[in-house]
Amino acid sequence: KSPKSKRRFPLSQFAAGHETDPHITAMVPIKNAGNAVKAILCVQRQMDVLAAARRTYVRKVYLIMLFLAVFVTFGQALYLKKVLLEPLKRVIAEAGRFAAENVRPKRKLAEVISNRDEIGMLAWAIDRMEDQVVNYVENLTKVTAEKERIGTELALATRIQAGMLPNLFPAFPDREEFDIYATMDPAKEVGGDFYDFFLIDHDHLGMVIADVSGKGVPAALFMMASKILLYNYSISGRKPSEILAEVNAQICAHEHEDMFVTVWLGILDLSTGKLTAANAGHEYPVLREAGGNFAFVKDKHGFVLGGMENMRYQDYELQLSPGARLFLYTDGVTEAENKDVELFGMERLLAALNRKPDGTPREILDEVHAEVSAFVGDAPQFDDLTMMCLQYNGRETA
Repeated sequence: KSPKSKRRFPLSQFAAGHETDPHITAMVPIKNAGNAVKAILCVQRQMDVLAAARRTYVRKVYLIMLFLAVFVTFGQALYLKKVLLEPLKRVIAEAGRFAAENVRPKRKLAEVISNRDEIGMLAWAIDRMEDQVVNYVENLTKVTAEKERIGTELALATRIQAGMLPNLFPAFPDREEFDIYATMDPAKEVGGDFYDFFLIDHDHLGMVIADVSGKGVPAALFMMASKILLYNYSISGRKPSEILAEVNAQICAHEHEDMFVTVWLGILDLSTGKLTAANAGHEYPVLREAGGNFAFVKDKHGFVLGGMENMRYQDYELQLSPGARLFLYTDGVTEAENKDVELFGMERLLAALNRKPDGTPREILDEVHAEVSAFVGDAPQFDDLTMMCLQYNGRETA
């Protein structure tokens, strides 16, 4: 060993345990050929050198890890931006565009976003949703347009049907022998009930009230055909029974939809007050003699028109005195139902008529209509409500 080495690291000093700078020591025995220890090789390494080397190493590792972390984070950010954020922005933008325009895109979202993950499934779902919404809107537009067209046609049909019925009152302002008033409230846009009154000649007044089976447009068409037939045969001067028989034959010959119509037909001699009538399955008329109360006329019913061929009908006569009133109606009055499914009925009808038995035809119909409306309440109207009232004054009032 060199003198410098011995002075710096004397063995005795080490053996005595004198303190030196922090270090680490390693010793190896040196043996001869006889395996006897002849010397000891001792090496010391100061700790600050090792600590400095360790710090340098750790710093390098830290810098490398920091660089890798920054690199990985930046790479992940780019990846997320491309794979997640940009597709989501496209999804949001497309949702906003579709909400504003409600039209299909020029290019589907699934074609723009090529992801095979949940984002791609979301893009596919949005494309499908847009197609369904557009199809729904197109179908709804067509249905709405069709509904509006049907509504317009039904409104026109309502006006046409209303125009077919006498609706200007007073109907014959120059005739003082009688006063007449009638109303028809269809359950739907158009109805199957109808009424009619007309002068056959100067001395005879024809009156008709009828109820077609069924509701809606088919019943309205059948109603108009029946009304025209009844009018045409009535002005020919025949008896009511003969008119009903002829109209029944015509309907049976041309009607193939199993529809029929109930009819009450009367012809009033304005000079004498004699009323000749026939009934084809219709409701009983209600008569009030002058100074009395309303009561049902239990006339004989024939078969409905259009129900069977070769049917015969029977005439009967009523003598009306001045001041008499005749009330005619369809079953929509007596069969009107309230929320408890109770019928208005014939007794309530008589009670309503006899509240103002001396009223004008219009006042009498208004009273009955008010009573029916109060009885029905909020329950829906299932049948047409048709009424007609005649007041006979006689020739002596002219």
